[in-house]
Amino acid sequence: MGEVESMSLWEAEGFWMRDNIHWPRPVHPLFVSYGLIPVEVGSARAFEEWSMLSVKYAYLVLHGYVFQSFEPIGGDTPPIMERFPFLFNLWRINPKLRSRVLGLEKFLKEKGFENHVHAWRDVWEPEAQRRLEPIRSFDRVNASLEELAHHLDQCYDFLCWAWNPHCKIVAIGMYFRERWVEVCKKLLNLTEFEAYELIQINDPAVFKATNHLLTLARRAAADPEVSDILSLPSEKALIRLSNTWFKKELDQFLDSEGDRPADSFEFDPTWREMPEMVLGIIKGLMESDDCLTEDSDFQAYRLQRINELRSTLTGEEREEFDVWLELAEQAQPLSEIHDYLLMNVPLSHTRYDAIEAGRRLVQEGILDCPEDTLFLYREELLSVLRGKYNLSSLKGLVAERKTEHTNNFSLVPPRTIGKMPAEPPWSVFPPIVAEMGKILMKQASLLEAPQGAQELSPEGELFGTPGSPGVAEGPVRIIHTAEEFHLVQEGEVLVCPLTTPTWTVLFPYVAALVTDSGGMLSHAAIVSREYRLPSVVGTINGTKILHNGQHVRVDGAAGKVQVID
Repeated sequence: MGEVESMSLWEAEGFWMRDNIHWPRPVHPLFVSYGLIPVEVGSARAFEEWSMLSVKYAYLVLHGYVFQSFEPIGGDTPPIMERFPFLFNLWRINPKLRSRVLGLEKFLKEKGFENHVHAWRDVWEPEAQRRLEPIRSFDRVNASLEELAHHLDQCYDFLCWAWNPHCKIVAIGMYFRERWVEVCKKLLNLTEFEAYELIQINDPAVFKATNHLLTLARRAAADPEVSDILSLPSEKALIRLSNTWFKKELDQFLDSEGDRPADSFEFDPTWREMPEMVLGIIKGLMESDDCLTEDSDFQAYRLQRINELRSTLTGEEREEFDVWLELAEQAQPLSEIHDYLLMNVPLSHTRYDAIEAGRRLVQEGILDCPEDTLFLYREELLSVLRGKYNLSSLKGLVAERKTEHTNNFSLVPPRTIGKMPAEPPWSVFPPIVAEMGKILMKQASLLEAPQGAQELSPEGELFGTPGSPGVAEGPVRIIHTAEEFHLVQEGEVLVCPLTTPTWTVLFPYVAALVTDSGGMLSHAAIVSREYRLPSVVGTINGTKILHNGQHVRVDGAAGKVQVID
């Protein structure tokens, strides 16, 4: 394919950035309906309620690859405004933009973020649990087709609601993190890395699933019968374990934690559907005596460091330090539980519904595979379930989309489409609004890495973004999917495209982490800091440049991977 023809595949109006950190692979049509459209709906509600300076998170899907942008209030900036920045003053006569700017000014002056710092714990989590109860208790196996369709509608409605608090949680974290960094720079001349380290309070939910698996692994290792069975291949072991305490405990674990996609944020099979994968993880943990809790040594150092720095301040400066420290500590921990409840659970149940519908369509000879329903958009699947779709054309449509989906994997999407809009001259806005705009732009930039090398430097170095401090050495183990988890050996350096909550079960026994995607505030960076695991994120091409078995040294603070041999 020629270069011109190749680029013609990626043409669109406006400016779009590839969302490689969440969806690095082509997505299914049903995920577009349930995983992306609700983001637009929920973010639009959140942005309006808090007067954010954007309409919504907008998504573009080209050949299965996901691109994102912030849809601006009033549409794209006219080119003339880039040539004459003073024209940005016209926000005062644009009714929609004026309303948002003045609304955001009011929200900030009334300490809107401070007032919502505990909203997840006090309001949104209880509401999520209440809304999820009928979704989780649904008996899909015995449900009618109309009941399946109704449950799919419940999942969709929940996801549209969920992205409202999710966007607000993200905004709260961004705001307080950046204000804290600014205070640390101004008062103490600290780097961003030093500022983040001071507020690194571990979220117990990060360790919950892994500790549960570690407990199971230790009990299994101490039980000769169970330990002997676990030496068999996972599929055979599951059969032999059917009447043991271990199987009962495993089932309880999957009931509470099993609605996690095994590999990514998309419609991948879940832990509940792949107990053999969870069994493989437990087998790998059987040699470990560790229990993951808050690192008391680090927390003692953190508190000592805070007291040392605080002692150098007096009066208003100390008061300012204390105020933002408390707020940043509350907003900093990455809440695994909110990702699990707001996204993993409803998306998993959407998948279960779709596959149950697919199973019935296979029985009737309408489809070939239960997962074929993932190649339908929401309205198509609902129409099929409600008897409003021409079933004779369904198999051909799915076959065409499956072929296209497979072919999409061979494409190489660009990182951006279109011309990046000019940053507005913030001076035209009220000072408090301008400050907020700069904060959000900077924090958003820290979620993903800006660029990456195509090969090692002459000195055998690969650079990325500092993720978690510390230096560690070990042989490289490149892992692309959760199905390869069993290959990881203790002491290896895990090199992967990205991490999700599922991947953190590997963190206790690898020496270090290197990822292709992500910035300083990505999942991989934040959670590796929780585990005190040295990491370098955002290498872009780490999985392509490094090779299994290479001995490397990972320097997390420097963002450097050094090949030793």
